[in-house]
Amino acid sequence: MHLLARAGVFQPGAPCSDSACLEETFIMPVTRREFVRHAAATAAVAASAPRLLAQSVNVASGALVDASMQHQVMDGFGFSEAFHQARNLQDMPEPARTQLLDLLYDQKKGLGFSILRNIIGDGGAGQKSRNGSSGTIEPAPGEWNWKGDEDQIWLMGEAKKRGCGRFFSTAWSPPAWMKTTHEVNRGGQLALDKYQAFADYLAEYVLGYKKHFGIDIYALSPANEPDFLAPWPSCIWSGEQMAVFLRTALIPTFQKKGVTAQIVVNEDARWMDLAINTILADPVCEKGVSIVAAHAYADDVTPYVPLAERTGVFHQALKDGKRVWQTEVSADGKNITNITDGIYWARLVHRHLVEDQVSGWLWWWGASLAGNYRGSLIGLDLKTGTYQLTKRLYTIGQYARFIRPGAHRIEATHTPATDVDFSAYRDEASGKTILVAINKGYAEQAFPVQLSGATATRCQAVRTSASENHASLPPVEVKNNRIVAVAAPKSVTTWVLA
Repeated sequence: MHLLARAGVFQPGAPCSDSACLEETFIMPVTRREFVRHAAATAAVAASAPRLLAQSVNVASGALVDASMQHQVMDGFGFSEAFHQARNLQDMPEPARTQLLDLLYDQKKGLGFSILRNIIGDGGAGQKSRNGSSGTIEPAPGEWNWKGDEDQIWLMGEAKKRGCGRFFSTAWSPPAWMKTTHEVNRGGQLALDKYQAFADYLAEYVLGYKKHFGIDIYALSPANEPDFLAPWPSCIWSGEQMAVFLRTALIPTFQKKGVTAQIVVNEDARWMDLAINTILADPVCEKGVSIVAAHAYADDVTPYVPLAERTGVFHQALKDGKRVWQTEVSADGKNITNITDGIYWARLVHRHLVEDQVSGWLWWWGASLAGNYRGSLIGLDLKTGTYQLTKRLYTIGQYARFIRPGAHRIEATHTPATDVDFSAYRDEASGKTILVAINKGYAEQAFPVQLSGATATRCQAVRTSASENHASLPPVEVKNNRIVAVAAPKSVTTWVLA
């Protein structure tokens, strides 16, 4: 399904009004939520942040952080620019294009996102320059074509220059000639006699991007939302079918051809692990799969669906030693750019990392033409060369910028004060301890934080609130491995101790 979204005249941080929108209409592909959302969803959007009246400071008992108790390793944070949103970013005029690239990927100048998710071209219908699918590298059996993905290749290069080195690629669908329906869109299945052909196709994709473009694909997923029959590029897989494909074709093919990209399954549309458990029950799959993943969509009957509908622990996968990724989420309805929206999504990040032990966390689109739509972190306007920023970009960035790949989540008090969600991370490579606090309330909260298992002599804090975007705060005093953390009303604050 598609959403008709007009690209508005954006100023950074300013919402698009109907009167300001351009006349040209772009057909933007959106995900499965159009099928499940209630008709009233878009009517209930909160258009502006509530007035923040800071009450008297509340001093709580505080938080204990133990760096010697490590939990999951962190793989990073990211988003996708699939369906030619990379081209839209590429076509932004200077200096806006460089500003956006720095904001998204540069850790010092911006938010330092560390994972970029790409679509593996399938040659599907709607291959428009602004919003369509990408061409397939094998349009016919044995016929290889390495042209048609220039925008994603360009973006991977720009991201790599700025420190983002983990490229994750997903196949929305096999090429049409491999499918039972002989078309890319509207579901269908991989034909049984094409299992090996698809495995070879995915292996050649990884090897070819290294050979032709110098790009290392870090991880690969053979299916996007295999539980959902969509009118855009899609393919239906049961857990049993995926297990057979992995066991008989993909895993042995990767091993034979020396493909080192990590295999990711199953990227269902909802946050669930039923198919994942079926796949991992196969011994070959259990050994060959590195990462399990799902999307965190829900029925958007209100702007802010209860977080419980987007969360849950993948017990079997964690027991089997698999890393868990959340690889796509956004919401329907008109765009909301305020701090209330930013806090909601930051709290989802917190729940996934702390309760569900997620290692990698990705939004849907980073920057796109669908500016008046909640699926993007940044809205682009190619006609005016301007863009619209959102608070969710910055609140998610409070994690992405400071929690680098290879860090570990460590033991910490998770509710050190009223309305505060708190988590801690340790980066042994840099010797830094990172603390993140979300204050969803209207009162400032101050609480002591005692660090053990590591030492610190200095502390820098950065905050996003209704009036701040990653604002650097005065240095925080460290005394005997202890600080007093102050969480402003409706804010996300990150402290870096070294």
